[in-house]
Amino acid sequence: MKRILVTILFVLLATGMASAQNLLDNDAYKKAVQLRDQAQQALSNGNFDQAQQLSAQSEVYAKQAVDLAQQLALGYRATNWLDRAKERIAYAESVKAADRFPQDWNSAQKDYADAQQSYTAKKFENSISASQAVVAALARLTPVPVVMANVLPEFYTVRLIPNRRDCFWRIAEYPFVYGDPLKWKILYEANRQKLQDPNNPNLIQPGMVFTIPSVNGEKRSGTYKPEAATK
Repeated sequence: MKRILVTILFVLLATGMASAQNLLDNDAYKKAVQLRDQAQQALSNGNFDQAQQLSAQSEVYAKQAVDLAQQLALGYRATNWLDRAKERIAYAESVKAADRFPQDWNSAQKDYADAQQSYTAKKFENSISASQAVVAALARLTPVPVVMANVLPEFYTVRLIPNRRDCFWRIAEYPFVYGDPLKWKILYEANRQKLQDPNNPNLIQPGMVFTIPSVNGEKRSGTYKPEAATK
């Protein structure tokens, strides 16, 4: 019995996605512990048959708890992958993938719809596979430089964008910045003293004006204007 209960904890904690508190919210686990305690009490009282019956019942609930824990962990994985797929879809839209990579875009759209539907139906394994297919389909996308008179912008004003909050990672990903989210630290280091807390890159506010350092000798001047880029 002890081995089974320890296994439940291991299933949750080993995933890195759930805590012991999640386990304590598991009704099957609570019932297993209750029956285990009753079995131990019956054993102390010399009621061996009752202790055996209670222990057997406890193991049934403990196994149910393992199944619930595994499903919970799988749900967390599916959520993470669906978020990654959503981010990749958003990036694909920003680089006009529908026009430049129509085959990859159409494939990703179908897989993304499948991922969402499977997630809603709690078919988490299917959702994970479909989300992974989205990421793979859009892996080869390349940025579209926004060139204004052959000059890239030197400054960027943080915008309030519904459902896609500006942050250093996303700003660096814009094609007119670096087209690479991994270069976010270049922006952060160049503008950290403008932040209310220079040690926290997450605290940026709409209206802040960030300098975009040149990284490959590209010419930069002026402030990025979304309305000009769409003309």
